[in-house]
Amino acid sequence: MKLADLIEANPCEKIQGRRIDITSYECDDTHIIVCGELHDRRLVPTYTIDNHQRPPASVHRMRICMKVTTRTMAIEEIEAELSAIPHDECADMHHTVEAIKGLTLSPGFTAEVKKRIGGRKGCIHLTTLLLAMAPVALQGYWVHNDRDPNRRRLTGEHLEQYLVDTCRVWRREGALVEKITRAAKVTMPTQRRGEPE
Repeated sequence: MKLADLIEANPCEKIQGRRIDITSYECDDTHIIVCGELHDRRLVPTYTIDNHQRPPASVHRMRICMKVTTRTMAIEEIEAELSAIPHDECADMHHTVEAIKGLTLSPGFTAEVKKRIGGRKGCIHLTTLLLAMAPVALQGYWVHNDRDPNRRRLTGEHLEQYLVDTCRVWRREGALVEKITRAAKVTMPTQRRGEPE
């Protein structure tokens, strides 16, 4: 029996929930704004470490907004808000995302985010949200460009940096890459991303 079927067959009690919602907005001809929200809810009563009962409640509620330039995919501005936090010490964590300003949404982004605000340097939930926002920002970028063919920038280098070998469908030797390069009349770089020169 599938796990989803098991939940349906035996009405299991939901105890915790997380929702992440990310939306891209067109700012102007050369920028998009990407906003992400994370909401963790405790769905049942629980007890604190000193055995005081607490009711169901929002545990984490946070939002990150970043302005991205479509020319370089660099984060020009970034800000975070924390409207629900589990501990008073969490209140100042919104400042940690400022260390990401200037980063480019390109290969290596995840490692750089973890280096700058991961672990004891930041908040795992803000980091989780930010890392979920990066691929959505790229989707927003493609939609922004596809709204006007005159501003679409498509080169072999561009495909190599953002799409090729990111998944099985976009594998270098696959039919989709061949179709796109042929239709756009672009040539792929002879050297693969990450290979030594």
